Amino acid sequence: MHKYYESRKRARKNWRQSEKGKAWDKAYSHRDYVKAKAHDYYIEKKIRDASNEWLHMQNTERFVNYEGRRREETQ
Repeated sequence: MHKYYESRKRARKNWRQSEKGKAWDKAYSHRDYVKAKAHDYYIEKKIRDASNEWLHMQNTERFVNYEGRRREETQ
């Protein structure tokens, strides 16, 4: 790691927790392009979660009904 990594990390943390840092974060989060980016991330996360739920449901169904399916396929 860089020689000043730890001290810079502490300085960033202290600045972000200061009033000036909090004000900057609030102003930054109100920018239009930041809102759009956050919204896109939200939509992608919803789609990803929904597809994971669907996949989980399909895999559970396959696991639970495995023996029944095997009997049907062999007959």
